[in-house]
Amino acid sequence: MQEKILFPKTFPELKTERLVLRMIHDADAETFFRLYADVRVMQQRGEPVFENRSQAEKLIFNWRKLFADENGLRWGIVFRSTGKLIGSVGFKKIMHQHLRADMGYELDPDWWNRGIMTEAVKTVSDYGLDEMKLHSIEANITPEHVASRRVLEKLGYKLEAHYRENYFYEGWWDSAIWSLRKKEL
Repeated sequence: MQEKILFPKTFPELKTERLVLRMIHDADAETFFRLYADVRVMQQRGEPVFENRSQAEKLIFNWRKLFADENGLRWGIVFRSTGKLIGSVGFKKIMHQHLRADMGYELDPDWWNRGIMTEAVKTVSDYGLDEMKLHSIEANITPEHVASRRVLEKLGYKLEAHYRENYFYEGWWDSAIWSLRKKEL
C-alpha cells in the first residue's frame, strides 16, 4: 500500500541556529517586491523582474493558496536575531501521488555566500522527508547557477536530469533537475 503525504494542518514554523522559517504575510510584500525586482535574483529564474508591488502581493496570495490547497508550502527566511526577512524557501509544487515535492528558493544578494540558503534548504528538506513523509524532493535549476548547484550538492542532492532547451523566456534555457530521496540521507 502506498503511503500518503502528511500535509500540515497549520503552517509550521521551523527554526535553525540562525534562522526562523515562517509563514509569509501580506506585510512582507515590500520585501518580496524588492527581491523580485532585483535582476541578480531573477537572472537564473527565467522570469521577468517585478515592476510593481502588486506583483509581490499576488505572489504572496498564490503561495498562501498553495498551502490552503495542500499543493505547496513557502516559508519566509528570517534572521532569528533581528527578525529581518531576507528570502524564501519551500515547496512550490507537491505531487501527492508520487510523494514528491518541487523546491524553490531565493535570497537577498546582500546575504549570498554565507551558508544561509544551505541552512534553509536543509531544514525544509528534512521537514519534507521526515515530517511530511515525502519520498523525494526535486529542485529545478539552470545548469549555470553554480551557487544553487553547490547548495544542493552539499546537502546530498543528486543530478537526476539535464533537459536541453526545454524552457523559453527571452531565449531557450536548459534545466538541471536535482533530487534527494529519503533513503539517501
